[in-house]
Amino acid sequence: MSGWSSLRSCFKWVDDRFERLRRLPLVRIGLYSLFASWVLLSDPFGLSSAADKALSDQLGRFRAFVQPVAPAPVTVVAIDYPSIAGLNNDGNGWMEANDWPLTYADHGRILRDLALPKGGEAAPAAVFYDIFFERPRATSGDLGQLGRILKRLDADTSAASIHLAGGGQFVPISQLSREQLPPASLVVSAWEGSGDLYPLQAPLGSAAETKPVATAANALYQDLCKARGDDCHWADATDLPDLSIQWSITARDDCQAGPLSTARDVVAILHRFVGLGTAIQNPPAECMPVHQVRLSQLYGEHPVSLRPPHLKPGEPFVVLVGNVMPSLNDYVASPLYGQVAGVYLHANALVNLEEMGQNYVRQSSNQWLILACLLVAILFWMWRSGTLGYTSRQPKREASIHTSFLSNSLSAAGLSLITLLLVSLTFYLCHMLHVAPEGWMAFTAFLPLLRETIAATESNYYKDAPRENTQPDLPATSCQPEHRSGLGRYPADPENSQSRTG
Repeated sequence: MSGWSSLRSCFKWVDDRFERLRRLPLVRIGLYSLFASWVLLSDPFGLSSAADKALSDQLGRFRAFVQPVAPAPVTVVAIDYPSIAGLNNDGNGWMEANDWPLTYADHGRILRDLALPKGGEAAPAAVFYDIFFERPRATSGDLGQLGRILKRLDADTSAASIHLAGGGQFVPISQLSREQLPPASLVVSAWEGSGDLYPLQAPLGSAAETKPVATAANALYQDLCKARGDDCHWADATDLPDLSIQWSITARDDCQAGPLSTARDVVAILHRFVGLGTAIQNPPAECMPVHQVRLSQLYGEHPVSLRPPHLKPGEPFVVLVGNVMPSLNDYVASPLYGQVAGVYLHANALVNLEEMGQNYVRQSSNQWLILACLLVAILFWMWRSGTLGYTSRQPKREASIHTSFLSNSLSAAGLSLITLLLVSLTFYLCHMLHVAPEGWMAFTAFLPLLRETIAATESNYYKDAPRENTQPDLPATSCQPEHRSGLGRYPADPENSQSRTG
């Protein structure tokens, strides 16, 4: 037992010395800062990033509902199974394939029909074909035939500029495909390391090719600017911060926008809060602020116009073409529409650039700014407690205060309301300053908890007690009872403790 007693005495001695250090305000400031930084920046359990994303996504939905936007000069053409079956028509149609993948001849026909003027309408300014020809496929025919079609379209001054999906650094297009598609403008369509953000420039090809090129949305935006005669040279820079896509909804009568949709989301959140688990209703993808058509609708006796209906004749627009087939698993998660086909990610990034230009909502390195704000908050709350100073403080000895369940519930409700208001205000300020809210949401939600922690701990110390009035440290072998509160600890009043005799 002597070894165990010695170990306990050692721990007691270390704890007493640590408590002496903790009486110094500078030490407590450091402890608060380390605790807050660990929770927010290191993200030990993934809770901070998960809460940050959930708050940003939900507030982004509220913003979309109360601020619907006008349709953009963008058309999305969906290649789906019904279109393939209808255009093949059991072998009687012009499309050779009756299922995915299409033949290269089919791809060439689609690109030719989209890139050339049709029915008295001018061709679009550019076409992005979100089909990745990673390597030649023997069962699809001759890839060189598609390359020759692209070469003829490139020489035609009335045709639209064509961009093909070029993959990215971790999934590059093969050299053989590049050789057979020489006129095509390859743009980055895949990347890694950006999370939910959309880079405007990224490497294309293997790791040896480090020069970044434009991503799909950026390339189409520059084509639109060129067609309108606008100056968008800022988009050529290689050090542009990533874009934080703000998913929007168009102001249409058949789309769920306005206060009613916001109230519906609030009710769903309250139901989940009490454990009922009501799912949030997403608006249909047709409510995106882009013109959407299926490939088969562009053909037949009454074809749909490729031009967005809200545009005046002669106004430039761009076209994005992509697969909308669940079996291909080319889907991304959006906070507003749920799972959508990958081509809509590029389309909505383009909508953001078209709406905001170089003032798009961007990702910024904000860790140092968050740390500075944390330090200011800690100093302010310690100053409000009256314990901010650089001299030792004496522990308080106060009777415990008993509060009722009702008062505790009201305090918790008030704290939740303050947190909600702070988070909403932070999201609004981030949106006005064109800064991505990620990182700031968790910080703002954590502030009330940090305040309560500081208030509970600082209540253990007198405001201005002189050093000589502090209690002497107890010997390491003492077994005096102790009182704990918050992050601080102080010995119990020796006058109220009972002595033991052997």
